[in-house]
Amino acid sequence: MSTEKLAKVLIIDDEHSSIEVMTTMLESTMTVYVAETAEEGYNLLQLHDIDIILLDVDLPDLSGFDLCKKIKSEQSFADIPVIFISGYKDLIFEIQAFEAGGIDYLTKPISPIKMLIRMSVALKIKLPIPNAKSIRLG
Repeated sequence: MSTEKLAKVLIIDDEHSSIEVMTTMLESTMTVYVAETAEEGYNLLQLHDIDIILLDVDLPDLSGFDLCKKIKSEQSFADIPVIFISGYKDLIFEIQAFEAGGIDYLTKPISPIKMLIRMSVALKIKLPIPNAKSIRLG
């Protein structure tokens, strides 16, 4: 079995439980970098060839919306897909996420399967996602 990772993901979130869920779901198939502040995330982005960003709306030093705008304003990072992860369920936050340059918006608590599906589509790769028959409804 190949140990080659499918993608490099940057998680920028200051909530430890969210980081743990996302990291656990992704680390077997992806190289995962984690930052707890916008500044730390931006520095990691400059150091590594990141394929996708999972970005929290609320960060201690800068809003996720402002960080996304900064990332999208730079030609070398503009094509990196950004999926917002937030505890805010109001439509206004989703609108702001898309206006800032995000490609998707997921709410906390994070559904690991939804996250994998959205990342798979954004990256145009097949990630190991449980099939419909293995998911219990109800």
